[in-house]
Amino acid sequence: MGKAEDVVITSQVPSESIPLLGHTLPSPTYLTQEEVVQQAESAPWPGVRKALLCLLGALFACLLALAVLLMVTMPRPRPPLVWWQKASFYHLPPASFPDSDGDGQGDLEGVRHQLDRLLALSVQALVLGPILKSDLANLSRILPAHGSQEQLEALVDVGKKEGLRILLELPVWEEELDNRTNHHLKGAFQFWQALGIHGFLVSKDPAWRLEAVLDAWSELGAQTKPDRGQEKVLIVRDESERCNISSRVPDSVILSCRLLGAKRNLTVQGLAQRVEGALGHPRVPWPGWMVPWGPPLKSGLGEMLGVLQLTLPGVPLLQGGEGSPVPLQNESTEGSSDRLLLENLHCSLLTLRASSFALHGVDYIPLPLAGHSEDVFAFLRPGSCSAILVVLNLGPWPLQLSLSQLNFLVPAKVLFSTHPEPQQESNVDRVRLAPHQAVLLQVPRGRGQ
Repeated sequence: MGKAEDVVITSQVPSESIPLLGHTLPSPTYLTQEEVVQQAESAPWPGVRKALLCLLGALFACLLALAVLLMVTMPRPRPPLVWWQKASFYHLPPASFPDSDGDGQGDLEGVRHQLDRLLALSVQALVLGPILKSDLANLSRILPAHGSQEQLEALVDVGKKEGLRILLELPVWEEELDNRTNHHLKGAFQFWQALGIHGFLVSKDPAWRLEAVLDAWSELGAQTKPDRGQEKVLIVRDESERCNISSRVPDSVILSCRLLGAKRNLTVQGLAQRVEGALGHPRVPWPGWMVPWGPPLKSGLGEMLGVLQLTLPGVPLLQGGEGSPVPLQNESTEGSSDRLLLENLHCSLLTLRASSFALHGVDYIPLPLAGHSEDVFAFLRPGSCSAILVVLNLGPWPLQLSLSQLNFLVPAKVLFSTHPEPQQESNVDRVRLAPHQAVLLQVPRGRGQ
């Protein structure tokens, strides 16, 4: 019974009053609001927090300034080249049109039957010589001797399927300029463009005719915005020694210059001046290059001209017809080893040019060679990952060239040579150039620049 009473008595005692370990707990003390603020202000943490915030703000400002600096100083990406800025053009005069019906007169139908030949040459555009009537009011009509509009449309359709664009050369007209000239020119441009013609060629002389054509072309270009791949181009052919246009020209214009002057020779200084004139001003038209083939050239000169025409910045305007190194009809080169050599050279370089990004556009770095400044013409065509080094020995003596002279410290790959040595696809760190020999070498981008 005593045990039961003990249980009852113990259960009746409140648990809070049971002493812990036999000692009484001290009563808690609390800080006033003023004491909390006073202690917080005296602690080091607010200063550390302010310092961190200032550091983060300064870091953000530095990053922002760096981003702005990079945006200002980094080169802006260039717009992609349109088709005519990287194409190879082939000009065919009416006298060299193939004859399709055996009447002794070349015609547009005969040209259509030979398009496979141009496609095999890696040519992207065909410029037909003057086949239009030579009065302003009838520039939308074809001379019957050269074919019909239906034949031209059939030629355009085949070219469109095969990736070959067709352009027309404007004839020389005798009428004086009046207030209807602009109207006639714009009407003719619109008419042929609607039928699939991608541009026109006009001679620089006479100047008054060129001014009229440029005015009409500029106004028409401001009114239309073609789709990608359908851009139109105007080629201005300049036969003069000094190749330039004094008047302001629209963007969609190529100025095609002669590589060979009246003296029919090539010099390093003359070439440098001509290329500098074509590239040295911000508002010059897109550069183009042509070679007038006529009387036989000096030994080796034809190969040098072919290499230059197909590797210089800009676009080549290859001349078809009599004397051309790339005739439209194969039988024209039979029996001539020199002509066959030139044809093979042009075919190889046209194929290389079509597949090489470095040979498109107008990027160009001249590379003068100390000790060979009068004999060697060398330049670099930079690409996205590698560059093409072009070296021509225009002098009468052989020479040995070490790539280290041009700051290329690794072997280069031979892409093309006008002579059997060095062999194509071989890797070299020095080349021996015979008189009037040219080589193309693939080198790392960034060296020699």
